Amino acid sequence: MRLRKIDRFAPLLACVMLVACGGGELDEEDVARGEDGSAITTAGGEAVSEQALNDWNRGRTAYAEADRQGWNPDRCSSVIALFESAISEQGSRGFAEAKYMVGLTHHKCGDESAARRMYNQALQDNEKMCKARVAIGLLDLAGGNESQARAAFTRSIRDDPQCTAGYVNLAIMQREQGGDQEAEALRNLRRALAIESDYLPAFNQMALLYYNRGQQSGGAASLDLAEVVCRQAQIIDGDYAPIYNTWGLVKMEKGNVIEALRFFERAIQLNPDMFEAQMNFAQITLSFRGYEDAKNAFAKAVQLKDENYEAHLGLGAALRGLQQFDQAKAEYERAIQLDARRPEAYFNLGVLYHDYLSASVEDPIPPLRRAKQYYAEFMERAGNANRWEETVEGITRYCRDKDVSKEPRSAAVRHRNRMCRPGRNQLIDNLIFAMEQSAQMQREMEQMQQQQQGGGGGE
Repeated sequence: MRLRKIDRFAPLLACVMLVACGGGELDEEDVARGEDGSAITTAGGEAVSEQALNDWNRGRTAYAEADRQGWNPDRCSSVIALFESAISEQGSRGFAEAKYMVGLTHHKCGDESAARRMYNQALQDNEKMCKARVAIGLLDLAGGNESQARAAFTRSIRDDPQCTAGYVNLAIMQREQGGDQEAEALRNLRRALAIESDYLPAFNQMALLYYNRGQQSGGAASLDLAEVVCRQAQIIDGDYAPIYNTWGLVKMEKGNVIEALRFFERAIQLNPDMFEAQMNFAQITLSFRGYEDAKNAFAKAVQLKDENYEAHLGLGAALRGLQQFDQAKAEYERAIQLDARRPEAYFNLGVLYHDYLSASVEDPIPPLRRAKQYYAEFMERAGNANRWEETVEGITRYCRDKDVSKEPRSAAVRHRNRMCRPGRNQLIDNLIFAMEQSAQMQREMEQMQQQQQGGGGGE
């Protein structure tokens, strides 16, 4: 069972407006002011107009509401319009924070090209803006350009030593690299927490680091440390969903499956859109034959990431368990559409035709032959990989029938044949042979009856 971690996270919305004195070229009556009467400025020191501040605040409120209720085209457009209005009101004075929020909204709404453009515009206004630099690094990471992503995270820290998101994302890459870099990852996470003691993504990544150590070394002490970090994060915010997914991973590694299931379920309750938690919950319930719960969780995972091979494969298994065979077949076929080189879906289609569809039709021979075809396609793609060795052997194993040879055999050979369990291909061949023999006998009996009836009529 392959469980899923949350390794990377999107930039988080935070209050980036500062209260400061002076700055800007606005008329005094147009300058937005704080409660103490001082001018409100951007991080770059430019005074913000009253109208720009109003649009900014309305945009932040609308963003938070859309993030809570879920994004759709109308919400995307309205949020972007509010921040763009704030940018327009600021004019040539620049408003990096609002441009970043336009980029972040595009990012949330799936337009990565527009997001990158706006992040770069924010950096033109303020080249040391931590969140915009980290956001570009995350886009590079998602696009597979890890060297550029690492450079962006490193620069974000160099430009702004208070950039907690930069420390955490750099730590993620260092942890994945392993070796000496893992120790540096832990130091960077501690730096982030020294700056922002309640920064929950740093807690989550620290827990994952200890979890990885426990996995690799089998060390209970590291797993215990991971749980301590999870508890600390829970105390800070009991509604932070990612920490429960991580906690569930730790519980699974400790062998406490029921507790793990509870934590994954809690993560889903807090954030139904957390793909990793949905997959982890679904895989455990599937292993318990909780097919209905597994189906619902896998279906949600597919909704979140339709391009994910494992999600379709898991949904197919849950549907097969519920005897919804046509739907299961469709999920396996969708997995093949996503990646025809992988072998798993072919094997599952073979099992579906062999064990289920052949038993649900009047003539089982065509489904059985189709099953053999899928097993052959599975083995072609599995090749000699150690991962599939046992499955391939379970398909190809051949047991000699007792009456195949009349030659004397040793007791050891006879015992081996008695204990041998035929592979799937042999089972299919034996079944098809038996059915064809039965059908032939039936035809011969019918011919004999017709002949007898015909002979009686001639007398």
